[in-house]
Amino acid sequence: MVIGVDADGVLTDMQKFNFIFGQRFFNKRIINPSGYTAREIFEVSKIKEILYGIKYFPQYCKNWPPRKDASVILNKLMAEGHDLHEITARKFVTSNSILGKYSRKWFLQWCENNEFSFSSVTFCSEKNGMIDKSEACLRLNIDIMIDDRPEIVLALAKKGIMVLMMDAPYNQYIRHEKAKRVFDWLDVYEKISEMSGVSGN
Repeated sequence: MVIGVDADGVLTDMQKFNFIFGQRFFNKRIINPSGYTAREIFEVSKIKEILYGIKYFPQYCKNWPPRKDASVILNKLMAEGHDLHEITARKFVTSNSILGKYSRKWFLQWCENNEFSFSSVTFCSEKNGMIDKSEACLRLNIDIMIDDRPEIVLALAKKGIMVLMMDAPYNQYIRHEKAKRVFDWLDVYEKISEMSGVSGN
């Protein structure tokens, strides 16, 4: 099977990072635990969110660990013959600025450091993530996309692409026959094994 893999929220637990470091930076408790961005979680201004990003985005990109079992499962899937493609709309990755250059560099280095290997890496615009990711999935003939962001999950599902949706507080309302909720990477492996007709044992 051809499998697409999102980065933030899928390879990593991005919300956990924002919970921890957002409280330190904004000096306030979590207000909206179902928020996706730091701005939504802490109900702060755009300016404050930008300042938070300036301080912590590099740390997140370079040092935040992957979710438990993510690299083990993805390497196992690849060894079983599945074709894996990274498709991410991380901040700045399509920018021609120096920040864009570093965002791409940090991500590729992080993948290498954490033993992630993909047949290809597609960088999508954060602003146009729904369109870019849909186009990437169609171009790469993706059978299953693993993603977490609600609007992207729905956009892909409506295109007929099967999505394994990594469970998160911000996507609890999503319901679609083409979106299957998964709770960790072991669950991802079991679902893919079921869909490909291979025993997960």
